[in-house]
Amino acid sequence: MESKAACVNGHNRAMWMLTVVPLAASVATMPPIVPRPVEYARQQGAFEFSWDTEVIYADGLQSEAEHLARFLRSATGFPVPTIQGSQGDGNDVLLRIARARDRDPLGEEGYRLEVEPQGIAIEGATPAGVFYGIQTLKQMLPAEALRRSDQPRSWQVPAARVVDWPRFSWRGMHLDVSRHFFPPEFLKRFLDLMALYKFNVFHWHLVDDGGWRMESLRYPLLTERGAWRDAPKRGEWSQAALSFPERRDGDEYGGYYTRREIREIVAYAASLHITIVPEIEMPGHTLPSIVCYPELACDPPGANQNVYCAGSEKTFEFLENILEETLDLFPSKYIHIGGDEVYKGWWANCRRCQERMERENLHSLDELQSYFIRRIDAFLTEHGRTLIGWDEILEGGLAPNASVMSWRGVEGGIEAVRQNRHAVMCPTSHCYFDYSYATTPTEEVYEFDPVPDEIPEGAAYLILGAQGNLWTEWMPTEDRVLYMAFPRALALAEAVWTPKERKDLEDFLARLNEHYARLDALRVPYRLPSPVPAGPTLTFDDAMTVAFAPAPPGMVIRYTTDGTPPTRSSTRYQKPFEIRAGTVLRAAMFTLDGEQPSDEIRVACVSPKGERPADLVPGIQYSTYLGSWSRLPDFSRLSPAETGVTDRVGVHVKPREEQYGIRFEGFLEVVEDGEYEFRLGSDDGSVLRIAGATVVDHDGLHAYVERSVRVKMKRGVYPFVLDFFEQGGADSVSLRIEGPAPVRFLRSRG
Repeated sequence: MESKAACVNGHNRAMWMLTVVPLAASVATMPPIVPRPVEYARQQGAFEFSWDTEVIYADGLQSEAEHLARFLRSATGFPVPTIQGSQGDGNDVLLRIARARDRDPLGEEGYRLEVEPQGIAIEGATPAGVFYGIQTLKQMLPAEALRRSDQPRSWQVPAARVVDWPRFSWRGMHLDVSRHFFPPEFLKRFLDLMALYKFNVFHWHLVDDGGWRMESLRYPLLTERGAWRDAPKRGEWSQAALSFPERRDGDEYGGYYTRREIREIVAYAASLHITIVPEIEMPGHTLPSIVCYPELACDPPGANQNVYCAGSEKTFEFLENILEETLDLFPSKYIHIGGDEVYKGWWANCRRCQERMERENLHSLDELQSYFIRRIDAFLTEHGRTLIGWDEILEGGLAPNASVMSWRGVEGGIEAVRQNRHAVMCPTSHCYFDYSYATTPTEEVYEFDPVPDEIPEGAAYLILGAQGNLWTEWMPTEDRVLYMAFPRALALAEAVWTPKERKDLEDFLARLNEHYARLDALRVPYRLPSPVPAGPTLTFDDAMTVAFAPAPPGMVIRYTTDGTPPTRSSTRYQKPFEIRAGTVLRAAMFTLDGEQPSDEIRVACVSPKGERPADLVPGIQYSTYLGSWSRLPDFSRLSPAETGVTDRVGVHVKPREEQYGIRFEGFLEVVEDGEYEFRLGSDDGSVLRIAGATVVDHDGLHAYVERSVRVKMKRGVYPFVLDFFEQGGADSVSLRIEGPAPVRFLRSRG
């Protein structure tokens, strides 16, 4: 056999020119690996891929070897063959299973990665561990390596030793394909991105009111009719207008996955060490199946009924048949059955449900739901699977073998742990990626800890992990899904992998800045970071200096000072400069090609206000308003329901439980010059203005989120207005001020 060296020195050399690309990181720094590994130690030198690089793999690691080789072929243009064996002959990548005595502390998914000038070795206790080591190796290469190479090129990897393992076993992403449908090709792309960041669970939301997406052999109408809804505007979402026509005329929106496609996607995910957990919603969110099979509804039936009849045996026969088909397609331990947002009014008026309650000695509709879930739990247990559902399955009593997915805060997970059950955390406050970035910013996702303080250390093992949820009412396109997921998914990946004591937000953001170029290379739409001011965003003074942190690689900051929004042709920020009082600077981040601007930020300089108004006393004036809004109205144009005086900002003065607004107003007494931090938190929207300048704009419908802004203030008295509204559900508003001296709330007397 001709040697590899002879091949390189022979005719192959004349066919290509080698480009050597420099190290991915300097000697002193770690490459931008996400999630951050447990241990990283830089060594001397570097490994360089070449024409004769091979991937050598131990028994049981062929799939992982082919995965790595495909990537390296694309990145380098080299042949990169895979060969089964136990050692290489230099300049190779060796994949192996760790010996039993070397598996501590790796666990089931940990790995060791050794990069030396002579070669690379990756070992894990399992193939999964080896696979995650491969993902780290990919991230040790420059971003450009993620682009397919048309010409051979070599890359260098800094010599290093990495020892790494995950904190949690459930590191998930959820995608709703009912409200909007996404084809198999996109799901595979989504799985590829998950794998790169070491996610290992894909929660596939297949069934909901928006459409049934899983082919059923026993119930063909579920996809013949239940997968296609009327859509005069091609998929535009409207819960109230949902309709599934008996005959299709070509204007319907929808789609479904055949059994073959599902098997292919499940197998593809498995090759990436991702488990797919299917969700078959019950007993609510079931409109398509009830439209197709009306006998599953309560008696008397109602328009748009989307809750299965809990009193009918036909319901359980249907669900057991559907679950048998589901189990045949999905080998996952966990099967998600939904269980959330069940309107029990149908059951209250249903003769069969009331008879069931009497027969089973059930005393409430919550207990009827628990009965329903317990029957499904028993069926899944009998078939060797474990039921998991949204935290509403706790109501009426948790089924004997069920696990809980906590979304309405973390309380559901805490209660599950109290009952010695497993839980997965995905609270709306941190893990709902359909929420706007203003409501749930990347930084807030990063700070999420799946183990609440209320859980004793000895019970923390019951928290399996966490996941990010993508509900697609307002995500009709693949690009929109990716934009809403990235870069928040990277923050979550580190939150569920990296040990708590190794997490560092500032360090993560620095590494994240390097990953935008990687997302560009992968052609992933993502939300650009907004410019980061180096100082306060509001200054009460005659002038101020404006400075920004450096833009990430491949991006620039552009700004205006004339009140217009920044565009690709606006002035490029290059160094700090001064603005005078009365100026509002508007800045945004742009990619170098000028596309995809970030959300803009504003930096304002405002003249200090005049003398202290006379007749001020401690307190805050408030006015309450009644109404239903999705954004703050102009309260000055409305008549208040009541007025009064309070000593603090809060919902304790609310006029009723839902659909109301409150205006707090008065003066802030600042007794010492300096920089003050204003922290405004609310559920739903709120806006704080000081001396006519907007300090925090936190408008819109959202769960409780806190925002902080730094303001430079001189000694004096400043008028303020804080507007807040609550549409429904939980409600809260708070304002905290921290600075060199306490700030007092004052109001006009009388």
